[in-house]
Amino acid sequence: MIDLGIQKGSANYDDDYETMYLSQLEPESEITGEIYVGELKSKEIKGKEVQEFYVIITDHENKRKWICGLITSAYFDDDVAKIYGEKGGRIYELIDSLSHALNDTELDQLESYSVVFDTFRETVNKSVKNVTVKAVQASNPNARTPNLKIVNAEAFEKA
Repeated sequence: MIDLGIQKGSANYDDDYETMYLSQLEPESEITGEIYVGELKSKEIKGKEVQEFYVIITDHENKRKWICGLITSAYFDDDVAKIYGEKGGRIYELIDSLSHALNDTELDQLESYSVVFDTFRETVNKSVKNVTVKAVQASNPNARTPNLKIVNAEAFEKA
């Protein structure tokens, strides 16, 4: 049977994967599996509009899943959404470590990243086969959740 992600309602939904959310991850936790980047959506926090997207890492072999909601700074140029991450921040760490793992770029060289979100999302979802992700202590000592650091990434072979 092919899993199309069809749910029969949350009360009847039985997912046999151990699911962890970003707020539940401890630094040094690690997972290897396929990565999926969800859509950028607006939400309101304390009266301020922010942008959020989800990164989901699924380890089918060990039946584990991480669901990580990431709040980001975003701006729009002619309806093109760009996300922004400053050095030391959660978005910066994700993008910087993914670029390092896939493209062998140097870590922590830029002061910030400005990324066209749709290109980022589409490339990750269509071109990245597997990743190994580690939860790492955020540079902000007051952060309640860890950052995500890609320690290894494998792209699909180009046709």
